[in-house]
Amino acid sequence: MTLWQLQMLAAVADSGSLQGAASQLHRTQSAISMALKKLEDEAGFALFDPSGYRLQLTPRGEQFLRQAQEVIKQQARLESLTEKLQQGAEAQLRIAYDHTCDPVLLIDALRSLQVAFPATELLLLGESQMRTLRRLREGEVDVGLCPWLPVFRQYGDFETRFVEPFTLAVVISSELAAQTGGVPTTREALLDLPMLIPQNMDVGISLDAILRLPGQQRIRVNDSHTQRELLLAGLGWGVIPQQLVARSLAEGQLVQLSIPGFLNQAQLEVHLVRAANRIAGPAAAHLWERL
Repeated sequence: MTLWQLQMLAAVADSGSLQGAASQLHRTQSAISMALKKLEDEAGFALFDPSGYRLQLTPRGEQFLRQAQEVIKQQARLESLTEKLQQGAEAQLRIAYDHTCDPVLLIDALRSLQVAFPATELLLLGESQMRTLRRLREGEVDVGLCPWLPVFRQYGDFETRFVEPFTLAVVISSELAAQTGGVPTTREALLDLPMLIPQNMDVGISLDAILRLPGQQRIRVNDSHTQRELLLAGLGWGVIPQQLVARSLAEGQLVQLSIPGFLNQAQLEVHLVRAANRIAGPAAAHLWERL
């Protein structure tokens, strides 16, 4: 059976007559009648009951039509995909984002992509420890969203676009502070407390080297959301994206540390990043402009 036969079946069911289907499909009534008979012969059962004023689907015909309509819809989607691919749209757009960034930043741009490029599949990849940059450098993703420092340019040939500010804060749970004699006010006081520290960044950045706090117990995690839960549980202090703990700070579950001569806050930026040596497809270019 052919796609045209299925379209003819749907037209007859919709109009309730051979003449109506012939008018819809711009064919003669005899051509529709012959095509319907051939389809019923191939199916092996009657699709319509001709005894009434209008042609009515038989129970088997109703079930057959439901599946036929799905085939017709899939064919229409395939035509749309073919048209978009002919225009050069990517079959798949691969987007990586660092877990320290709020994925809500992508929502409006993704919604716009769905409308502008309905045939492009969107693949979202959450990453930790700046692995987004490695994926971009190695061509595993098309666009990335991650914290950005100018020094990262030595890691690869990147183009970037500013999205929003990004702040790292030093925090401790109010419960742990109470258990250990109050909120630490000196660098030395931190040495007696466990430190929740991200694993070394994929771009070679070591927080150990930056913070220079030898001796204390460390708990290393590769996910900022897990780090937040450990901080809330009072398992140590740590440096974490402020937007991830803003609510906990406002509610008093966490306290931000302010120690003279020590890292209290670090001001960074969230950037959209892509490899400069690759030509962006239209969907990737659309995301770049929208975000």
